Amino acid sequence: MKNKKVNIIILFIALFLVLYFTLKDNFYGVIHELSKVNILIFLLALLLMMISLLVKSVSLKIFISEHKKEFNLKNAFSLTLIGQFLNGITPFSSGGQPFQIYLLKKDGVRISDSTSSMLKDFIVYQIALISVGVFAFIYNVLSNSFSKNTYLNTLILLGFLINIIVLVILLLISSAKKTGLKISKKIVHFVCNLKFLKSLKEKEEEIVKSLERFYKTGSELRKNKKKIIIGVFYNIIYLILMHIVPFVIFLSLGVKTSLIEVICLSTFVMLIGNFIPVPGATGGLEYGFMQFFGIIVKDIPVLSGAMLLWRFVTYFLGMIVGFITLIIKKGTRKK
Repeated sequence: MKNKKVNIIILFIALFLVLYFTLKDNFYGVIHELSKVNILIFLLALLLMMISLLVKSVSLKIFISEHKKEFNLKNAFSLTLIGQFLNGITPFSSGGQPFQIYLLKKDGVRISDSTSSMLKDFIVYQIALISVGVFAFIYNVLSNSFSKNTYLNTLILLGFLINIIVLVILLLISSAKKTGLKISKKIVHFVCNLKFLKSLKEKEEEIVKSLERFYKTGSELRKNKKKIIIGVFYNIIYLILMHIVPFVIFLSLGVKTSLIEVICLSTFVMLIGNFIPVPGATGGLEYGFMQFFGIIVKDIPVLSGAMLLWRFVTYFLGMIVGFITLIIKKGTRKK
């Protein structure tokens, strides 16, 4: 609870700074642009975001239903929304999965099974993220649309490489043969016994168990490639729908943009924003949005207004609905 309070305080400070720097030079201009928003089109952006989360829930359902057959899409959607709330108030979006595992335990799913399901879902999400990133990267190179800014290209490459490294590490650990697993355990034991890392010693058993779960998860995934493909497919659809949201938001402000360019730019923003150590990647994502979308939208008040609306739809909407879902779920349990 103490960590959550600290995270929420950090979040509000970051939000205050974002709003301050966004509005300090263009306050009346931004407010003027926001006042012109087409409400019906903006509602479409809200609907699109919720549909994208519903699509993401299908992937989660596929893996959890392996261990609990009666686990349906409604349960998965509820779990996804709650994850949005917890991820939104924790650095690196790290709070969602542990709490989802806790909720699944309450619903009768063993911790080992729910952890395995979450790992599978995360792996297929990373594959989907890299796949969409590769498409955006190739489009960027071939069309030469966004490659005039060396600084932005460096950010794109950095975000891309970090996500690839994460995926490669996950796949290497999860696909390691038993010999590789034994070697990994010995390396962990050696590291945990180093004098300057003695504090890790008490966590050695936990780290080893995590390696074993990764290996088990990888073995299960290799046995069912069809589920990997289906999971990746749904996550790609989820990402594309989410990347269309900025296009609809610009449309609601009366600005026409290229759909494919918006999808690519939104992909780049998300790639560099995943590893910003602030709840909701606040500050980093806003900066990324202004920098990348500033390539195609030159009117600063319009761009700032679009950024604020985009953050509400892609971040705060999920957090609000997730929080309400969590309250309802707790109330249902008490009954």
